[in-house]
Amino acid sequence: MPPRGAGRASGAHDGAAMKSNWTPSRDKRLLTQQAAGRTAAQIAKSLGVSRNAVIGRSRRLRGIVYKSDIESWARANARRSQEAKKRMKVRQKAQRKALRELARAVARGEPKGKAMARAHRGGALWRQIGEQFGVSQQAAYEKAKTWTQRQRR
Repeated sequence: MPPRGAGRASGAHDGAAMKSNWTPSRDKRLLTQQAAGRTAAQIAKSLGVSRNAVIGRSRRLRGIVYKSDIESWARANARRSQEAKKRMKVRQKAQRKALRELARAVARGEPKGKAMARAHRGGALWRQIGEQFGVSQQAAYEKAKTWTQRQRR
């Protein structure tokens, strides 16, 4: 049997419980320095650990959150909101176009079921299609479904 730890990099974890460098007194020092307004890098230097270790530990201690985290979340939320608004505008434009084409098709004498099915494929909602004809969204769906099934026979 090879010696314990053979073939591994020195300092590799060999199954023993990992010991934390964070003691209650070090936690207290970290919190005190944070309260004094020191940065994570400054705290890390004074405690002799990495900046990431300070950030990770502070997050685990009573849910402390840095101002930069909040700003980052706000930026991400704003970006997602902008992207959602863009998608909504594109979707609404497609819906308006589909509804205009629906009205034109019916005015030309195209079967309502066919026009409804095409409008839905074009992006219009069943509710919107139903409103065009003064019927429920379910009635609009059924009308288009009936027309589509007849065409497949």
